[in-house]
Amino acid sequence: MELIKDTIVTVVVGLFFVLTIYINLNTLYYVILGFFGFGKAKRDYEITEDKTRFLILVAAHNEEKVIASTIENLRQIDYNPELFDVYIVNDNSIDRTGAICEEMGQKYVDTSKKLFEREGVGKPAGLQYALRELGFEKLVDKYDCLMILDADNHVDPTILKELNSQYVAKGEPEAIQAYLDSKNSATNLSLGYAVSYYLVNRFFQLAKYRLGLINSIGGTGFIVKMSYLMKHGGFRFKSLTEDIELEMEIVKDNGRVLWNHFVRVYDEKPDNFKVSIKQRTRWSQGHWYVAFTNFKPMVKLFFKEKRKIKILDQLLYLFGMARAVQLTLTLAGIVIIYGYGFVTNRLHDFSTTGNQLIDMIFGVSFLSLFMFIYQFGVLMFYAIKMDTKQKYSFLRMTWATLFYAYTYIYAQLVGLLKWRQQHTWVKTEHNKTAVDHNRETA
Repeated sequence: MELIKDTIVTVVVGLFFVLTIYINLNTLYYVILGFFGFGKAKRDYEITEDKTRFLILVAAHNEEKVIASTIENLRQIDYNPELFDVYIVNDNSIDRTGAICEEMGQKYVDTSKKLFEREGVGKPAGLQYALRELGFEKLVDKYDCLMILDADNHVDPTILKELNSQYVAKGEPEAIQAYLDSKNSATNLSLGYAVSYYLVNRFFQLAKYRLGLINSIGGTGFIVKMSYLMKHGGFRFKSLTEDIELEMEIVKDNGRVLWNHFVRVYDEKPDNFKVSIKQRTRWSQGHWYVAFTNFKPMVKLFFKEKRKIKILDQLLYLFGMARAVQLTLTLAGIVIIYGYGFVTNRLHDFSTTGNQLIDMIFGVSFLSLFMFIYQFGVLMFYAIKMDTKQKYSFLRMTWATLFYAYTYIYAQLVGLLKWRQQHTWVKTEHNKTAVDHNRETA
């Protein structure tokens, strides 16, 4: 009986050891990657004359609270008006979204007319419908790039000038993601979102761009080459995270996704906890779907092609899990294993192999803890000071970031359990009509 117990404990310890090693290697990779996020961001392209033709689609479902301010903001874009068009995708709204577009003289697509069969669910299905109505394959002759925005987004006036210049200078890449900023951060929850984005923007996105790795598409504020999109059937995606799915398709085609650190899209972050959990569960659900369905193709590419670092980087991104999830699993292993030992008073009685694994887990877990503290402390301070006008507050921002990160654990786990279910799109409510981090603006 004792031998059986020792064997079970050793196996459990071994599993935690493998998990701990993976988490620490993953964390170490992102710490090393983060080194390339330091320093002043500098353009590697010149601002050139307006040339690229853009179609801007704004996804909107029951957005009467914010759509007018978004339209007004988009009308401030400083770019040759003959080279871009803006359409609101009024996706089965039952409020005044369409009426507001008409009152403001704004061009829009009304999916409730049902001129085409709906392909997929939620936002990507609405965007696909709009592409169908506007001409689909013929759009390639009229536009070079498609920009996707959400109905709550505000953008910098220079957004098209910057993206045009980078697109031309970099040989017309398949996609470019603009800096994702926050409209609001007055509550701990929305501040947690904002700080997390600031960290990702500099020490993930900018760092990867500097290294020539594939950047991530963030769901809004990105452009995609129209010819590439049409070649692949438009927005015919199967997951709840069409952005990651599009990114993986580009990676598999040996395409490029670039990052622009100099122009921003301001996105409203949830202040309501229940709404936030639903949003992040949808994100996690879609992320895991894309991860599992792309694992085999990506592994095959890893062994088949020479760009192994880029493929490995994408695999780490797909299976990285949230930072809080990783740290919690590591610490949980320590508590469970050592808890067993102290409770039974047999911490060093079972196999030598088990004891050695425990000691290694304990050591690497402290290394992981140190790296997490470094990320939440040093990197957070640097990103906020370099890239934002926000007043740095260590205690409040740390608490907000940890609150955001640790409440992500539930969403990650639920998303993992429901990863096959990609049929229900949960809308995030929007009501902020201005970029304001000091008070709530409705």
